[in-house]
Amino acid sequence: MNMILKFALPLLAIALVAMAPAAVRAAMLEDDQYDVPYVPTPMKTVGRMLEMAKVKPSDVLYDLGSGDGRIVISAVRDYGALRAVGVDINPVRIRESNENARKAGVTDKVKFYEANIFEHDFSEASVLLMYLLTEVNLKLRPKILATLKPGTRVVTHDFDMGEWEPDDVASMDGFRHVYMWIVPANVDGTWEVTAGGAKYPLVLEQFFQQLSGSVQLAGKTVAFRTGHLDGVNVTFEANALSGNNATPAIYTAKATGAGALEGTIDIGGKKVAFTARRTGPSPAIDAPRSK
Repeated sequence: MNMILKFALPLLAIALVAMAPAAVRAAMLEDDQYDVPYVPTPMKTVGRMLEMAKVKPSDVLYDLGSGDGRIVISAVRDYGALRAVGVDINPVRIRESNENARKAGVTDKVKFYEANIFEHDFSEASVLLMYLLTEVNLKLRPKILATLKPGTRVVTHDFDMGEWEPDDVASMDGFRHVYMWIVPANVDGTWEVTAGGAKYPLVLEQFFQQLSGSVQLAGKTVAFRTGHLDGVNVTFEANALSGNNATPAIYTAKATGAGALEGTIDIGGKKVAFTARRTGPSPAIDAPRSK
């Protein structure tokens, strides 16, 4: 799919230039010196992106490659974000964005930076939006996973994140796509579980928001049936050994910070509190092992 997009993109850009109004055509052609051409996101798609991100009054939103500022402005004006920041390398787009913000009356809640998106600090974002190419998304992916807080929503228009599968996808007008991811906590590695007075090893193998792994019970290694991460929320299912019978055990926990999990184990409707502490190193999320 990415190879097809790579060859199709120049044709798409040419078509969009031809179809755009004169002022937009000039801006798009002016931007051809940059890695990503300036193609304004339709306002209908802007709305869908912000809806999928579930923007709320406490959110700080960043738009990388912010163009004329329409997403940044809409985030605070129409969706009530606390603040919104746009980053674009083109000074013409920054001037245009500041003028659009002035006209919209939101200059107190928005900020635009003329900067390289790979170098700019966006770690404070609770919502991150992008309309870039897949190859650019992939270059940004390690920084997104390493610096953004777990639970941050990441939304892109048309281009995905490669192996990192989206948590939600929407189709717009039959050909546009909007993708949404929730940044997962990093729980990969070895742990020690404490539950009901007992201690036993736990291995978590993380592939972005997907989890596999095993627990060691009564000297036996029991592999997970399922596992998933939703931000800081961790869920996996194994078997709890009871005599010769295997009873499903559902672990539900939160990653509470530096190498700690807290939650409950549901064994046949009976819940037992558990904690876990990390006992080994934690590989980077963006260096996934085999599924």
